[in-house]
Amino acid sequence: MPQAMKCTAFVFIILFAALFAHINADYEEKTEDDFLSAGERCFQRERLAASYQRRFDNFDYPDEEPVQRYVHCIWTELKLWNDRTGFNVEHIAALYRDKANTEVLVPILSDCNRNAQNEPTLKWCYRAFKCVLNSRVGQWFKEDVGRKLEERRVGNHVA
Repeated sequence: MPQAMKCTAFVFIILFAALFAHINADYEEKTEDDFLSAGERCFQRERLAASYQRRFDNFDYPDEEPVQRYVHCIWTELKLWNDRTGFNVEHIAALYRDKANTEVLVPILSDCNRNAQNEPTLKWCYRAFKCVLNSRVGQWFKEDVGRKLEERRVGNHVA
């Protein structure tokens, strides 16, 4: 390979790496604690009835307008949802990379994102979330968040 081509390829790789680092620099990986904290803030912000909390703790999200606002609030606050593009598939997939590779995760998340895309924004976010919740990714989410909820319950009884 001629020297000029090697330099061009090297410069391209460096620029691509710098761009990728810059794009990901604004994103901080989320945890179950982040989800629960965002849920608490959105629950207050949306002024939901207390009866919803028990349902949400059991991963029961009825198809009602206040719940759609709540779900949208959480995912937007976590910076994992965009009203133009839907779920940030790559960032959500990164959360579960220890459970499955991207070849498994990305199609599930992308399909859920795409299936509800023609809905109004709140309904699209809600339906995409419910689709993910009913998938293998949703099962992991329920296990992880459920474990964190149980830790909080036990911690609150000990204190």
